[in-house]
Amino acid sequence: MRKILVLNQFPTSYPPVTGGQLRYFHIYNKLSQYFDITLLSQSSGRREEKIHFSSTFREYRVRKDPIPRHIVKRIGLEKYGYEFALIRQLSLWQYNTTFKSYYDTLYKESDLIIYESPYVFAFDAYLGSDEKPRIYNSHNHDYLLAKQIWKGKKTRRYLPHLFKLEKELAEKSHLVFATCQKERKSLIDLYHLDPQKVKLAPNGINPEEWIKKRDKKQGSEKIKAIFIGANYLPNIEAVDFIISHLLDRCPDIEFIIAGGCCEPFRSIRKSNLKLLGRIDNMEKIKHFWNADIAINPIVSGAGVNLKTLEFLSAGLPLFSTQYGARGLDLVNRKHYIRAEKDDFADIINDFTRDFKQLKKVAASGQKYINQNYSWDSIVQNIRKEMNRLFERG
Repeated sequence: MRKILVLNQFPTSYPPVTGGQLRYFHIYNKLSQYFDITLLSQSSGRREEKIHFSSTFREYRVRKDPIPRHIVKRIGLEKYGYEFALIRQLSLWQYNTTFKSYYDTLYKESDLIIYESPYVFAFDAYLGSDEKPRIYNSHNHDYLLAKQIWKGKKTRRYLPHLFKLEKELAEKSHLVFATCQKERKSLIDLYHLDPQKVKLAPNGINPEEWIKKRDKKQGSEKIKAIFIGANYLPNIEAVDFIISHLLDRCPDIEFIIAGGCCEPFRSIRKSNLKLLGRIDNMEKIKHFWNADIAINPIVSGAGVNLKTLEFLSAGLPLFSTQYGARGLDLVNRKHYIRAEKDDFADIINDFTRDFKQLKKVAASGQKYINQNYSWDSIVQNIRKEMNRLFERG
């Protein structure tokens, strides 16, 4: 069985709940039926552990090393910020870190190396001196994402370095996966890549994991609207919008928000707001079942929103910005209901009076997503491309 080593700057969780962890776990869990998979991840703290998901699937979660003071001074960023963690990763590759030590050991017994992002690419000192194929399995076009959401002047001075790193990664990888056609095109155009080596590997869902939706009893209780997201700037901006622009204008709707995106808003108290914080997968499934609608007022970010896929796959009527529905070829008022920031509240209030129409849109969206975006079908395509790499030698 071929041995695959996968590098990432964040760990997965089991079972995964939000964001990139869903993609990171499900793709390699499915691929471990055909390959021996080892994940090498940066842990979220100082703890190290090795987790065995199966006999052919495991994860090394490597502790974070103390950061040399001169690096902290040079970076000049808030120590625990989202951007700091990424720039920290960019700055440590030339040091003898624990992550690098693990990589040097695991590399020797691996047949293929996969990078989940450019932030771990520089740890690979063997590229160009061996015959092992490399794959860039992008979650986002990371340079364009950073250019969009990194706000500080000190932060943005690292953008040229990230551009150079992702460009080199994309050029030197034998195969590149993108989550949608738009990102595929942007990677090809910006880095002048051979289109033949840039393939699609969308984000996906497991259709069988959801509980069949209940029918709403009209007039019996408040409509429950759910949003979920990790502690990540586009999600935090979406929660701020919900609190600032939807709560008071939609008094008959109870807004339920889950995930790390709740953290900055813990002190807020509103009668129609429920902040769940981080939840596990079973809690997520239960809350999706109990919700009447899903909302996704995202206006920034990159890649394909996994929350959009999951909302639709679970059979929830989805109110989303066009940006939140990007990359999936969804049709407004057939698969979801488009609502932008200036009319979000009005559209929710209008459409939630028509349960028959909501049910019709939800059923259409669910059918479309479950037929086209299952992890099983996505992974079969990834497997075919990986086998072609091995066949070419």
